Amino acid sequence: MNEKITVITRAKSRANYEKIVFCMKAMGNVASPLFTRYMHIENTRTGSRIVCTDGKRLHVANISVRIPAGNYQPELKDNCITFRNPADIIFPAWKNVIPEETVFKGTVSLDGLTAGTKSERDEKFSAVYCSFLANAGFSVNMGFLKDLPSAKWNIFAQGGRKKLVKLENATDRNQFAVFVPLSA
Repeated sequence: MNEKITVITRAKSRANYEKIVFCMKAMGNVASPLFTRYMHIENTRTGSRIVCTDGKRLHVANISVRIPAGNYQPELKDNCITFRNPADIIFPAWKNVIPEETVFKGTVSLDGLTAGTKSERDEKFSAVYCSFLANAGFSVNMGFLKDLPSAKWNIFAQGGRKKLVKLENATDRNQFAVFVPLSA
């Protein structure tokens, strides 16, 4: 069998590498449903769109490298991400999860959360989480916010029973996350 391999390294393509790692944080583990253990890749005009979900959140990012479309279990090792032959699984219709009728609720800045002692980082993150709660109007898993890259994120929320929140990178609209609230 002719194996097709694509490798993304942090050294050669830091921005693409970090966007892929961002998406991987929303992948499920071995005990999760099959589709959550895979990264869905679609081709775009300028590269690839990376999509991952664990069933409670969805991470999406566009990268400038073209990876053949398919569903992969990427390997992350030594600052290299390796994509081998895509698997023959069905990834759900992820675009149906993205909230359409949303209202801009504000912004949350995750810049500077990695500097300082652990207690200083925790204090900064507590302030960020309180800001998110005030803007979104409901809570989400704090770990989901911690998994977002350091950047300014725009918050969009739905009303009604189907409350979902979409956080969009303020400087890159093609990088976003959708969260299910804790009460769901």
